[in-house]
Amino acid sequence: MPQRTSRLRRTAVAAAAACGAAISVLGAAPAQAASNTVDVYVWATDVNMRNCPSFSCAPYSHVKLSQVTVDAHCQVKGDTVVDGPYANNWWVQVTAGGPRGWISAVYVSTGNNWEPIPGVPTQRGCAAAVPRSSGRHRPR
Repeated sequence: MPQRTSRLRRTAVAAAAACGAAISVLGAAPAQAASNTVDVYVWATDVNMRNCPSFSCAPYSHVKLSQVTVDAHCQVKGDTVVDGPYANNWWVQVTAGGPRGWISAVYVSTGNNWEPIPGVPTQRGCAAAVPRSSGRHRPR
């Protein structure tokens, strides 16, 4: 009987180790995905999300961001947005529990006029289909 108990104990220890390794691997996957994004806060209400960083792309009809934290993936220069004292030509690619899209950096709380959002990568790869700028605009 002691030999059977020892075998059961070794099997249980091996199973626990395998489960722990599986949990570690599964637990690491979301952390890696999250490390590719930066949390940013959208301070304004009813901010349109678009398919590109330009007013030539219509806003998504079903998505409006209002005072919410979103995942920022990257940012590129696009059309200039002016809203009151704020102006910027940087656009941030974000997700907020729905489709991925673009919002003006004007509406991200950590930014400054005419500058990219600190901590958000500036990547050419995320802007593969960016149309030419169409000028200055004021809408959200």
